[in-house]
Amino acid sequence: MIDCGSDWLHQLNSLAPTAIVLTHAHPDHAGGLAAGAQCPVHATIETWAALGRFPVEAKRTIPPGNPLLIDHLTFKAFPVEHSLLAPAVGLRICAEGSCIFYAPDVAEILDRRGALSGVDLYIGDGATVRRSMVRRRNGALIGHASIAAQLGWCKDAAVRQAIFTHCGSQIVRDKSQEMETLVRRLGREHGVAARIAYDGLQLSIGRKPSAGTLSV
Repeated sequence: MIDCGSDWLHQLNSLAPTAIVLTHAHPDHAGGLAAGAQCPVHATIETWAALGRFPVEAKRTIPPGNPLLIDHLTFKAFPVEHSLLAPAVGLRICAEGSCIFYAPDVAEILDRRGALSGVDLYIGDGATVRRSMVRRRNGALIGHASIAAQLGWCKDAAVRQAIFTHCGSQIVRDKSQEMETLVRRLGREHGVAARIAYDGLQLSIGRKPSAGTLSV
């Protein structure tokens, strides 16, 4: 399980994940662990510092810059700009020759080339479609890059598929079909097959017939 927001509080036992990996410490990404977890939880040193009082027994630290093997998946964390109080990472996740990059809250990927090189699928920040929600504070970028900007990153890195999750009010409140059509059109303009995620979405990822399935 990647991220565990407050809506998962007291529901982890029924879900029974084998491991949880966190991108950052904001409540909508980590608040579900406020009552603890029965599986190992992996996070950066900065995230654990922000979640110090959470009663998680099996705390694991994500090694900065180095791959981390969890079950059959290899994770590598890449720092992203999003928040000064809750430093975030995007996750490059690989198995059986296929890779995805997951960045649900992102203003900028610091090592974009290293993060996105050879990636089959980008899963990104759906807070805003075209309007930038990025601003600068204390010399760093904070907030949320637009879907249009992230599709530009995908185009530059030759990533051909993108899904946008953690959606903002523009997508949630407006007519969903209109937003889906807009995101798909923006994707085509960048040479990327783009769409909006939804609960229960399952995707087959990779170049091999044996490639795994991703559930959203």
